[in-house]
Amino acid sequence: MSTTHRYLDRGPDGRLLRKYRRLYGPAFLGGTPKWWRKLFMTRPRRRENRALCHRILRGEDYERLAFPVGSRKPHVYYW
Repeated sequence: MSTTHRYLDRGPDGRLLRKYRRLYGPAFLGGTPKWWRKLFMTRPRRRENRALCHRILRGEDYERLAFPVGSRKPHVYYW
């Protein structure tokens, strides 16, 4: 169930009021920038998973393929 009302908690432009927006701290203070995470962490793993799925659909044995592990930590860090 939603904690915000669909029109009472909206501004004149229709966007959710600031007091209801979720902000999870600073952008990357001590972390990594979003553009870097997408470029070096998320996209390569998705690309590899998609290629492996296509190989399975073409008839290759899925037990012989090695999918990437679930760890999201990169091998090369931004800092």
